[in-house]
Amino acid sequence: MRTELLTSDEMKLAEDAVLAEGVSEEMLMEKAGEGVADEIRNHFSQCSTIVVCGPGKNGGDGKVVARLLENAGWPVKVLHFNDLPSHEELKSLFEQTDLIVDGLFGTGLSRPLEGEIKTLVDLMNDSNKPIVAIDIPSGIDSNSGTCYGASIKAKITVTFLRAKPGHFLIPGRIHTGELVVKDIGIPDRLLPPVTHYLNTPSLWEHFITEPQPLDHKYSRGACLVVGDGCMPGAIRLATYAARRVGAGLVRLMCKNEEYPIYASSAWGEIVTPIATAKEYLEWATDKRFKALLWGPGALPKQSTLEQALLLLSTKKPCVLDGGALSSFEGNAQLLSSHIHPNVILTPHEGEFIRLFPHLAFLNNKAEKVRNAAIEVGAVVVLKGFDTIIASPSGEVIINANAPATLATAGTGDVLAGMMVGLLAQGLDPFIAAAAAVWMHGDAASRRGLGLIAEDIIEEIPAVLQSLKFLDRSNDSVDNAEGRMGDREKISRPTKVS
Repeated sequence: MRTELLTSDEMKLAEDAVLAEGVSEEMLMEKAGEGVADEIRNHFSQCSTIVVCGPGKNGGDGKVVARLLENAGWPVKVLHFNDLPSHEELKSLFEQTDLIVDGLFGTGLSRPLEGEIKTLVDLMNDSNKPIVAIDIPSGIDSNSGTCYGASIKAKITVTFLRAKPGHFLIPGRIHTGELVVKDIGIPDRLLPPVTHYLNTPSLWEHFITEPQPLDHKYSRGACLVVGDGCMPGAIRLATYAARRVGAGLVRLMCKNEEYPIYASSAWGEIVTPIATAKEYLEWATDKRFKALLWGPGALPKQSTLEQALLLLSTKKPCVLDGGALSSFEGNAQLLSSHIHPNVILTPHEGEFIRLFPHLAFLNNKAEKVRNAAIEVGAVVVLKGFDTIIASPSGEVIINANAPATLATAGTGDVLAGMMVGLLAQGLDPFIAAAAAVWMHGDAASRRGLGLIAEDIIEEIPAVLQSLKFLDRSNDSVDNAEGRMGDREKISRPTKVS
């Protein structure tokens, strides 16, 4: 699958561009219908099928699907949204059919489904028959994945040209089922500038480097992690993850009185007690250390905020996580005034709202994170089943490989450690964040049920090894590199107005 994701406006621009070259809407519908019909025949044996058609192009695609299946000998019935039988007749029809094709509404829907249409969607879902959705399940917003009241729960969704953000954002990701992307004859050269991407290794794997014969622990990347005695386990997870992902050295700084806590349980990091803010800053500005981490296990208090500001003053690549973020609640302007583009902020939903309460009204999760990243001028990673990574210049990467088993304590600390470990190796913050999030999800998937945070760390070597031998053709890497392939393009993309 290609990495670019097209919003509804971007898809319309691509369609308008190909229409301007003389391709008719009828030709596009025919290609779309052919693609859907082909996938139906690939997935199902010949069976009785109901195609439900709406008023627009999605309904037009549905009529093409019905004609092509009928020509192939399938028993097909077409239902038009403006000429529906009674409730009981609809219920009986869906109970008696084997397959339903959803051609009601496509990517242009922007309002809740109500009245007869809502009833129709409910009956389609309640039938428990497999549903093939054309473009996107009806009732799902293609940009945000938002469910407009009632939404089709598809077994398969067949979309065109590129996938859409709503296919991967919750709850759209759940409603989409298996996603298939079909070519409809729009060449890549007609794609508009793209702002959203699906997180795949093809975006960043060429920045992941292997150790070389002349490397030493500092050349491989050294990082500083600041400890807080409140939850030492969080720091242990973060430091261990940083080393596993490739950092050559991790130095853990802590207060003098907390030294015994960390020194007695250190796995391989160097534990350094500090007594004063001056000493703290001297270590943070030491040129040998390329990246900094503060926040895992820390309490959201004034001293936590002050330590964060000291780290930010170094202008070094930095990850602020957990308590370091919550300490700025009600003080986001102070954070923005000290932040710089080499910072990664890693809030979960609650921390995000505490930092950016004025963005809570936005239903589009990707747009919410994008606005926050532009506002503060740093990379923002909103963690969740559909983690969003946004750059300060307006690019958005949506992650879709994270299993639900990651909903367990400590996994966020592991992720923060992986990010700082990659930053220490010289990766741009946007790249480091995207790579860490994907590898984090892949490691969790490898372990499966019963996952605890420590398991993720143990799986990191296998993930790195698999990246070394990855077949890039599976992710259309040539296409991805053509758009985001050099370091400057992906790390500092053109700002989107």
